[in-house]
Amino acid sequence: MPRGKRTVFGMFCSQTGIRLGTIRLHKQDKQGKSYKEHGAKIKKYSPRLKKRVGVKLKEERHSK
Repeated sequence: MPRGKRTVFGMFCSQTGIRLGTIRLHKQDKQGKSYKEHGAKIKKYSPRLKKRVGVKLKEERHSK
């Protein structure tokens, strides 16, 4: 049985704004950290800049 709904977030490059992928997170985890705190730690490779950059999370939809 599901224990809570997770939300789908799109990961976008903080410098160019291109889409780099998706991630599914709870809006707030058991320790009280929000998805914004988790997003601040994520770095992804940007093919346009050819280096790893920080990402910005944007909510897309709720999972079912």
